[in-house]
Amino acid sequence: MFKKIIPSFVKLMQKIIITAALFFIYILGFGITLILVTIFNRKLLGIKRREEDTFWVKAEGYEADIDQLIRES
Repeated sequence: MFKKIIPSFVKLMQKIIITAALFFIYILGFGITLILVTIFNRKLLGIKRREEDTFWVKAEGYEADIDQLIRES
């Protein structure tokens, strides 16, 4: 009787413990870290502060490079 109950109980406890551990690792490891990095070091995440009230981004890097055009032709 115990040979059937104990393995199923152990598997159930493993699922519960692993699920709880992964949940806390995710919340503590990623969630709180992301909040702290966002507050203290926005430059690390590549988040720029908007200077204006617009989402317009200026296009850069579309000019033709004459040296490259000469090499390609």
